[in-house]
Amino acid sequence: MMLAMHPIISTLGPELLLIAGASFMLLAGLSGSGRANRALPAFAFIVVLAALGTAYMGREGPSQAPSSLIVDSLSWYVRLITLTIGLAILLVNFHVPAEKERGEFLALLLFSLAGVLMVGVADDLILLFLALELVSIPTYILIAMSRTDVKAQESSVKYFFLGSFAAALMLYGFSFLYGTGGTTTMFGSSGVASLASHLAANPAAVTEPLTMIGLLLVFAGLAFKMTAVPFHFYAADVYQGAASPVSGMLGFVPKFAGLVALIRLMSMFGWSLPASAFWMLWGVALTSMTVGNLLGLMQHNAKRMLAYSGIAHTGYMLVAVLAGPGLAGETGPTRNGVSAALFYIAVYGLMNVGAFAALGSMRRADSDDSIEEVDDLSGAAATYPGACLALAICVLSLMGFPPTAGFLGKFYVFSSAFASAGASSHGKAMVWLAILGFVNAAIAAGYYLRLIATCYLRPATTELRSAGHRSLRIGVAVCALAMLVLFALPALVTSESEPAGQVARSATIDRAGTTEAAAAGRVSLTADAGR
Repeated sequence: MMLAMHPIISTLGPELLLIAGASFMLLAGLSGSGRANRALPAFAFIVVLAALGTAYMGREGPSQAPSSLIVDSLSWYVRLITLTIGLAILLVNFHVPAEKERGEFLALLLFSLAGVLMVGVADDLILLFLALELVSIPTYILIAMSRTDVKAQESSVKYFFLGSFAAALMLYGFSFLYGTGGTTTMFGSSGVASLASHLAANPAAVTEPLTMIGLLLVFAGLAFKMTAVPFHFYAADVYQGAASPVSGMLGFVPKFAGLVALIRLMSMFGWSLPASAFWMLWGVALTSMTVGNLLGLMQHNAKRMLAYSGIAHTGYMLVAVLAGPGLAGETGPTRNGVSAALFYIAVYGLMNVGAFAALGSMRRADSDDSIEEVDDLSGAAATYPGACLALAICVLSLMGFPPTAGFLGKFYVFSSAFASAGASSHGKAMVWLAILGFVNAAIAAGYYLRLIATCYLRPATTELRSAGHRSLRIGVAVCALAMLVLFALPALVTSESEPAGQVARSATIDRAGTTEAAAAGRVSLTADAGR
């Protein structure tokens, strides 16, 4: 007779696998054995693969999730994308740590990935906060471990103190939301008191000062995670200080966690924020796009350029979040802003990791560090055609140029913004935001094309050498190839992002995977993760 599995284990299978694997690697790294350290990259890769397989097998979810956890299409999507891109992140980072630090470095990577997965399943404000910090805290150490340069130590300390400040803001905001509804449960099952049910039954509570202060503080903390203006100022220095593959990881993992937390928060409010909150997010989206692209134009350091690019891309994602989940029955990314945002972050993660990794695959002959200055790329295509081709594909995708998946990402985002205009009281504002987004995409082409032109059109001025790591080259090739494949077959992602966008419309989510009607006439939809 088989023993019944504990509900927490059956619900958190992928997360527990990552945490157990990371803990084992910490202990193995302490052993100091050279053979053990050399085997750790393969072990980390197997752990992430096993977590991905566990997520696939359990994608229907348990019959009843434990308290404080939520199982739906969005949590499944978070697992799928995080673990898939996590494999690429591992590939491009295998060579980064010194051999004696390999166990700790890879363990921290897995802990950070586990944090993102926990953000997807959190149904409690306290658990959500802890999950977000599990994402961030390992990254502070990874930056310092990635290079021996003093810049890495400076970046790590700066990121730590600013991250701690943002965490304090967010936690303080959660305390205000707790004061509003008297519970930390976000959604809960039928008959359980939750913030979502409280806000649905008391629409006036949304505009109360206590709620508005809480929202503002939480938005501020999440803006830091997503590198949105005005909490963007650390990004360029931190990305420049870290090793290039780690910078690629920083551009995706915290941003994805922040985006998922924001979607959960908006769902908790039933996507019916007060006008003041709408205009605040509208301003953040516009300034993030504009500031990121204008500062990107001024850069001569390629890593700083890509850091400001990441700020602009946060603005594009916020456009889709503002568009919201659309009307009942609209699940496609051209009509559902949440589906568009989830598709966009998946594509952005791969092209960002690929661009940074391509830079990391080439080094100056007189230095052990990867290329950083744009001028160092002069004529690089003649010496390293493969790396430069991958860099060009990823950069063109960042620009939104066909035939790359980045083009579809921007098309979905702006289409969802236009589609939301007819169903929103801020229709004209959304139309103008989409138009200004097009203008920003055109501005961004200036510095993206400069990177490509430097590789292919300028004569060589610097002698380069290869980083010489096979896993790094494989990771770069996978990211670049994925941009072309997802342009031709976007359904590989949209088939999962559409149900995730659909479940985000609901204000109350049942743990068995179905949504129930909330008060005040809000729309109720089926959220079966496997459909």
